[in-house]
Amino acid sequence: MKIAAIALSGAVIMSMAAPASAGDYILDQNQPNAYTYMAAFAQTDLAQSFQQSADNIAGAGIYLYLYGNPGNVTISLWDALPNQGGTQLASGTDVGTPNSWFDVYWDPVSVSSGVTYYLVFTDENTGMGIAGDTNNPYPYGHVFANAGFQPFPQYDYTFRTWAIPAPGALALLGLAGLARTRRR
Repeated sequence: MKIAAIALSGAVIMSMAAPASAGDYILDQNQPNAYTYMAAFAQTDLAQSFQQSADNIAGAGIYLYLYGNPGNVTISLWDALPNQGGTQLASGTDVGTPNSWFDVYWDPVSVSSGVTYYLVFTDENTGMGIAGDTNNPYPYGHVFANAGFQPFPQYDYTFRTWAIPAPGALALLGLAGLARTRRR
C-alpha cells in the first residue's frame, strides 16, 4: 500500500509541476466569425480588447485572412493600450499562414475576471491581415486599428484566448487518497 501511495503522490506532484501541453489549454474567450478582411498588418496599431473569464491567460489566437505570405506574427497581452501607459504582460511569436488560425502560448499570466485587457497584433510585413466581423458579435471588447489605436466599437477581430484550468480532479483525488493512506 505504501508503494501505491508513493507512486500516486509522485504522479500528483508531477501533474502539478509539469509545463502545460497543448491538451492542457482551455478556450476562454472566442469570437469565431471571420466574415470580412478586418485589417491589414500594414495599418499598424492593431488590437482587440477583451475580458477573460478565467483567472489566467496562457495564450491567444487570431484568424489570418486569406491574403499574404507566411511569416512571423506576434500577439502580445497588455493591461492597457501601449499608447495609454499599458504594460506588456506576455507575448508570443510564431510563423502564421494566411487563411488559418494562428495561436501562440506563454506561461500563464494571472488576470482578473471581468477586467479589460488588450491583445496587440503585429507581423513582419508579409501582406497578411486579420479576419473579423463588423456586426459587434463580441460584447466584452472591440477592434482598435491605425496609428494611435483608433477604436472601432462595432467591430471585432476573429480571436480567441486560452487559459490553464485549475488543478484537475485527478490531483484532488490523489491528495485525498494520500490522506486516507496516511490515516491507516
